[in-house]
Amino acid sequence: MAWCGAVGLAISFVVLSTVNAHGVITQITVEGQQYAGYEPSKAWQQPAPDLAGWSIPEDTDLGPIEPPKYANPDIICHIGATPGKAYVTVAAGSQVNLKWSSWPDSHHGPVLDYLASCPNGDCTTVDKTQLKFIKIAESGLLDDSTPPGFWGADKLLQAGASWTVTIPQCVAPGNYVLRTEIIALHGAFDIDKAQNYPQCINLKVTGSGTRSLASTGEPATQFYKNTDPGIQVGIYNPLPNYVIPGPPLFSCDGSSGGIGGGANSTSSTGSSGSLGMGSSMGSGPSMGMGSSMGSSTSTGMGSMSTGSFGSSMFRRSRFRKS
Repeated sequence: MAWCGAVGLAISFVVLSTVNAHGVITQITVEGQQYAGYEPSKAWQQPAPDLAGWSIPEDTDLGPIEPPKYANPDIICHIGATPGKAYVTVAAGSQVNLKWSSWPDSHHGPVLDYLASCPNGDCTTVDKTQLKFIKIAESGLLDDSTPPGFWGADKLLQAGASWTVTIPQCVAPGNYVLRTEIIALHGAFDIDKAQNYPQCINLKVTGSGTRSLASTGEPATQFYKNTDPGIQVGIYNPLPNYVIPGPPLFSCDGSSGGIGGGANSTSSTGSSGSLGMGSSMGSGPSMGMGSSMGSSTSTGMGSMSTGSFGSSMFRRSRFRKS
């Protein structure tokens, strides 16, 4: 028994050590109420805890989904994702804060948020391939003055690996899946080298909204193509205009440009000021500054490259998948 316990602890240590690679959403906060998210160590707990965050026990290295798998169900909520067994309660029009365990400072790219109504009303047993999502927020290239630029993912890291999204006020009460995603573009100058990191959380939306999402949206397997200009892109070259990938933003008033006139929309041409990005609510104390291009940090602002890289050969050798 002692030997089995030692093996279990060793496995847990290996799994936990991989969290520093890219990260998972470990905490969700709504109106001061905190909910536990999924963590790899929870896969070894017996009985397994009921969490609102979807479990991804098959993704032991917390690696990405890459373009060759864009039509695969793994792009929906990550590798082998299974539904959460609980819900986070949030009123329509309120904010949901998502705390990542870590994020590498070299992994620049957009952050996108989607929402889907569960077809049978029960997100804990839903067939993920039946989920149809609307995009409710996006944050792309916020400052293009110096390649690789300052991105939604950099702002998330600057806020202590914390991200806040507002649930559209018009959404009708019911059970939904919130899908949040970071797309890392550090190697995306090569085709099929973008890296997608989706995470899903069950929400129980309350309030007086009347907009049903039952017949709205599209499957996540149809969001992206490997040749989309926001997917195959060289961010270490000047990039005056970045096209955020995926479907258009949902709007409660039916107009383009975001919810209720763009509350969660972020310009892709270098401007900042997205309300889709939150403060460091729920984040922990700073753990120091990341310094190397390949390092990761769970809090604090990682250093960013401010120079352009001369030859494509150097870029290709340095910014491979990590």
